[in-house]
Amino acid sequence: MVTADKVHDVLLLGAAGSSGRLVARELADLGLSIRLAGRRLEPLAELAGELAASGATVDSVMVDVTESDKLRAIAAQARMVVSTVGPFVRYAAPVLDACLAVQVSYLDIANELMAVREVLSRDADAKARGVTAVTGAGFGPGGTESLVLGLVEELGEVPDMVRVATAPANSHVSTGVRETITALLPVGEITYVESALVKAPFGTGATVLNFGGAPRSMLPVPSGDLEVAQRASQARNVSAYFSDPSQRIDGDGLSYAYAEVVTASGRRLAAQAGVDDAIRAGAAFAADVARWVWSGAATGSWTPGRLFGKELFRSVTGAEVTALSEEPV
Repeated sequence: MVTADKVHDVLLLGAAGSSGRLVARELADLGLSIRLAGRRLEPLAELAGELAASGATVDSVMVDVTESDKLRAIAAQARMVVSTVGPFVRYAAPVLDACLAVQVSYLDIANELMAVREVLSRDADAKARGVTAVTGAGFGPGGTESLVLGLVEELGEVPDMVRVATAPANSHVSTGVRETITALLPVGEITYVESALVKAPFGTGATVLNFGGAPRSMLPVPSGDLEVAQRASQARNVSAYFSDPSQRIDGDGLSYAYAEVVTASGRRLAAQAGVDDAIRAGAAFAADVARWVWSGAATGSWTPGRLFGKELFRSVTGAEVTALSEEPV
């Protein structure tokens, strides 16, 4: 229920973007009132009209997230802020700062290593301000974290090595995904080696992983999945991969998240989670995490799985989770 000083359940930043529009529809379907925000009013008003026609409580406002004073004023009128504005390495911090300043909860769909680390590093600030901050509420981090949590639970011990990967169906490699990969190329490869972040030239650790019924050429990227997997597993050695966009897979048309955990003795467990559409699954997951945060959650900075458990991703997205072979490495 919205309190007297809060006009909206959710302020959705970047609502006119491809991900933002999908998240908006999912939030509306959950019955939350929404203020759509972005830099251009016309597409926001158009989306607001579509959602209102379906019975949603919605309006729109023009704001640039770099306008800190205006952002704080608008954020103060909502119970929580959901950000789909990237690149998150540039915009996550100022949006979170605004949320902390006015004491409203924060959620993003970031999958950039440094952006995810930045939000998680603000745990003490969030607790002090009574704010719940959640990062990585998208298909990649959400799916791989869910798998890692389940595999570590099954393993019964802290693994020595973890590898996670995402592979959207060829038809679902969006412009945003390609732009994110392009932006990460200059950063190079980053992995956890003996609990320390280690950099290497991009492509150094390229490998082939077998999941989704096919061998897949994978590129190590400094994605948020890396940090999420390390925190979920506490493993000393962690790598995160994304499928080579130039590779064509004649598979089943599904998008996949993949994870494997390996003990020091060589015992290996692996699993995959497949969905029809990674983009829509990610939007549904982000909206449902927002609903749970809106309903009341522990303060501090969190990943979705550590806050709400491994099953939420599977139940929301309908992902088909499959255990893979357990042969030693």
